[in-house]
Amino acid sequence: MANLNIDYLVVGAGGGGGSANGASGSGGGAGEYLYQTGQTILTGIAYTVDVGINGVGGATAGNGQNGTSGVDSSFNNYIARGGGFGVVPNLPGNGGDGGSGGGANYPTNSPGSSTAVSPGLGNSGGAGSTVGGGAGAYGSGGGGGAAQAGFPGTTSVAGNGGDGIYNSITGTSTAYAAGGGGGIFAPSGQYTFGIGGSGGTGGSSSITNNASDGAPSTGSGGGGGSYSTSTVPYNGGNGSQGIVILRWLTTDAGYTVSGANPTETIDGAYTVLSFTAVVTSTITFNSTPKTKISSALVDFNSGTEDGLKLPSGDDANQPTGVQGMIRNNTNSGMSSYNGSEWISLKATESPVPPPSESPYNNVLYTGSGDTTNGQSITGIGFQPDLLWFKSTGTTYYNVLYDSIRGTNAAISSNLTNSTYSNYNRLQSFDNDGFTIKANNTADLWKIDRSGQPFVAWCFKAGGAAVANTDGNIASQVSANVAGGFSIVSYIGNSSFGQTVGHGLNAQPQMVIYKNLDNPRNWRTYVEPIGATKYLNLDENTGEGTYGSFDNTSPTSTVFSTTNSVADRATNYNGDDFIAYCFHSVTGFSKIGSYTGTGANMTVDVGFEPAFVMIKNTSSSASWHIFDNKRTTANPSTEALFPNESLAAADYNTVFVFTSTGFNNKVTSTSLNNNGSNYIYLAFA
Repeated sequence: MANLNIDYLVVGAGGGGGSANGASGSGGGAGEYLYQTGQTILTGIAYTVDVGINGVGGATAGNGQNGTSGVDSSFNNYIARGGGFGVVPNLPGNGGDGGSGGGANYPTNSPGSSTAVSPGLGNSGGAGSTVGGGAGAYGSGGGGGAAQAGFPGTTSVAGNGGDGIYNSITGTSTAYAAGGGGGIFAPSGQYTFGIGGSGGTGGSSSITNNASDGAPSTGSGGGGGSYSTSTVPYNGGNGSQGIVILRWLTTDAGYTVSGANPTETIDGAYTVLSFTAVVTSTITFNSTPKTKISSALVDFNSGTEDGLKLPSGDDANQPTGVQGMIRNNTNSGMSSYNGSEWISLKATESPVPPPSESPYNNVLYTGSGDTTNGQSITGIGFQPDLLWFKSTGTTYYNVLYDSIRGTNAAISSNLTNSTYSNYNRLQSFDNDGFTIKANNTADLWKIDRSGQPFVAWCFKAGGAAVANTDGNIASQVSANVAGGFSIVSYIGNSSFGQTVGHGLNAQPQMVIYKNLDNPRNWRTYVEPIGATKYLNLDENTGEGTYGSFDNTSPTSTVFSTTNSVADRATNYNGDDFIAYCFHSVTGFSKIGSYTGTGANMTVDVGFEPAFVMIKNTSSSASWHIFDNKRTTANPSTEALFPNESLAAADYNTVFVFTSTGFNNKVTSTSLNNNGSNYIYLAFA
């Protein structure tokens, strides 16, 4: 037996929604959500996997019926409780307790409570009322949406199901454990639907049909049944069955499964198994990993192993996916491969291959103002892990989201503020872009305002975060190793000289830190000015001198922090931090510097840029971002400002992209002051 580190996601099955009966039924609760990275288990042991069966929506027969609760899912001893049921109106009894509780109907019932336990996530159901159905709790598993009791002549407003949680453990961002929407009571024809939680995974109500079911294999609740204008009652929706997903480095272990037939996918260096069949199964990990080398044929005549480990045994026990073979002409001192003259060669770790595409792209779009369905923005070419939004036509904030912090946690580069939870704006990180929804809250954190032009700068990291213990402070890291970009989450400890693992295989040349719990500057390390100085992304000031990085440059595995009551920008006890790390990749990205001349000058980055961010480090001047899509006549001349919420400004007489870099045409304090020093970050 040996230790093996795996990531697991276990979600209990969703509860069914209650049917309508003279009023409206409640939405079902989501299953409990369990997610853990870097869990140590043992090879050679059979671990049990159970996927919970879904709760069933209530029928309208007789006095109507409650839904049924979802069943628990589990991996080994990690148990995710099934979601609570939604209730039928006008009958005693409350919404079912579960991973997330079922909704309630005013005034007869109370919502179900969450039975989730650490590290599980869940919420209580929403409570109905005479003026509007209460929503299931947002985030952390999503509670069941409440039903609206309503009365003739009043507007019936159903509660939405609680939002689920997006997770990219499979390589695709998917919403799990969303609550079902509450049913509506609409004899007067005035109503607002109760919709399922985020991503549409929770079941919704309907005025013309039975409520919808939770999306398959997400552990989401079913919608509550509605009572329509034609006095026809409708059934509640079914919850969705649970799911168990396991993920590990392909080179660390192989496996055998009995019982179910899980879906296997390969996500970069990881094997991912998704169990969706409602059956008890076992999985046993073994020490025979899948490996892959180049398909070159090697003629091996020396009769020695030459330091290479050659596997032996029956063909069934050999690593799969091995393409390279050694020819054994002498059979001297070597094990034959299943009696053949060919010997399988097990590959050693190879260098990181160059990226096949840039880890950056951007997209322009116009806000829809749609607060119900929103809009999906596509054309990125990959699933982004960092989204940076800015309105080009007005003074809305720079708004940043990343896949580690999720869709409800925005931060702004032009503010020192901590995290802003602006629910229902960014809906999801998608395979080819993202989905957004308008929110009419009177603030400047907008990413989908009707008629307003926006740009989204998109960066690809590594999808679902994995545990990293390279530094003194443990971190969660989403790393695009080939692309030279990673997102790092860590918790400060108020100690000086601490290091944090960044997940890349080379020294970051730029690290942007942000304290998520306290208003602090966006402290920024850049290699050209060194670790004894810093810049602030949220300010126009030049370089400062302070030991924010312990006066220590990053290494190929870690970056450094320091602590001070007056600083707290990179490390403070109990505070959550996020860091964005970059290093140059030939042909795709470049972090560098230049000295202004005050006259026409060209900076060579080795490729035609699609994005350039520049900062004068010698004196006060705003950060400037140029990209290749925002000006039709000359796609590189329109600037936006990370440290300011200003609309775009045209620099057509000052700056332009070239086939190998960019050109500063004239003197400019921001871009080309004689004798001033500048740093830049460029992407192809």
